[in-house]
Amino acid sequence: MSIDTKTWKAFAAEHAPDFARTVFLPGLVADPGHLARLIDDGLRTATRHAPGDLRLRAFRPGAFDYRLTKRFVDTPLDDDESAVDWLARTADGDEECLAVNDIASWNLDLAAEAARLVGELVADGTHELPSGTDVYTFVAHSGWTPFGIHKDSEPSLIFHLGPSPKEVWVWHDNPFDASGITPSPSFGRITFDIEEHLATAERHLLRPGDFLCIPRDAYHVFRNLGPSAFLGLTPYPVKTRPLITEALWRAAHPAEALAAYPAADEVTDRARALLADGADDDISGTPLADRVAHEITLGQLRLRTNGYVSRPHQAALPRTAPAPHTPLRWSRPGVVAAAPHHGGTTLVARGRTLIVPGPGPADFTDLEKATASDTPFTLEELTAVLPADLAPERREEIALSLCGVGAVTAP
Repeated sequence: MSIDTKTWKAFAAEHAPDFARTVFLPGLVADPGHLARLIDDGLRTATRHAPGDLRLRAFRPGAFDYRLTKRFVDTPLDDDESAVDWLARTADGDEECLAVNDIASWNLDLAAEAARLVGELVADGTHELPSGTDVYTFVAHSGWTPFGIHKDSEPSLIFHLGPSPKEVWVWHDNPFDASGITPSPSFGRITFDIEEHLATAERHLLRPGDFLCIPRDAYHVFRNLGPSAFLGLTPYPVKTRPLITEALWRAAHPAEALAAYPAADEVTDRARALLADGADDDISGTPLADRVAHEITLGQLRLRTNGYVSRPHQAALPRTAPAPHTPLRWSRPGVVAAAPHHGGTTLVARGRTLIVPGPGPADFTDLEKATASDTPFTLEELTAVLPADLAPERREEIALSLCGVGAVTAP
């Protein structure tokens, strides 16, 4: 792990899940260059293999820049090029910067590092992150945060990677006169009258390897003192209504994803049909409540099996199956979980679901236990851990699928 584990565990035990105050931990990241290189590799994978799926935003002072965003998306990183060098090569000047969300979905090793970090935040078992965590990066050269002094609706956990230092100011009370505030659809209320307010803020100088926790709704601003990048974590608390809404939809239409913007009358009609008298059971006779509970369980297992971060993008996954005698390892403990249901078993592996047809649920207890082991194994040994009552060809298919979704990797 690239950070001081003891210090991180102490921070998590004292401050998770609320993160109610600013916390500065100097030198938390033992090898900031390693994390920076994983980010570089993730950006390289995305820009070369699936740039249209990259959640990237480019900014110039005071504004989001659509054309510059497209330029970054259309400009793949060169071999061994860093994110800060890519920024310098692609931007028009020193004050442009970029933010990339879900960066860990583009590199399996970065996802593993992020999952270990997040794992400590839920290690006591009293809470989890049912809405997941955004793992993002922010790359800049010089100047102030392009959207001014702002606040976020969730806490920000910042791991500064350098190579240059960065200044941060945080306000714990609202010191701003309403006349200087600009409404923003993304950041609530912001102000560009920065320097006149600095004296009332708490200031931190972040050097490579330093960490800063900024509470939700705390105004803050960054000033870049040279080219640098940071890795950020934004843990999202439970959002009950969306979870239940999607579970209802999936329970009624298991093969159909909930549209991002369904028509209102379509939602109304489907809700009425689903909840009408006599519609409580599906073709198998399973009550609606049980189907909804199963879908919510699957949603949580998708997050839990990938460490509460976004599942890997297809471009980051292995492109070929491992050779028969290649030594393999589990990507993380608990990367596979089984959820029995009326028609058999749904196997959840690193955020993806694999249906195991009946009759009846299959027993994957041995497989779930095996993920806790660090001992290398072969594809044949993986197949042997799968339920003996499955057909041999089905067991082989599942074993290969576990490799294909990144649950199993080469050491």
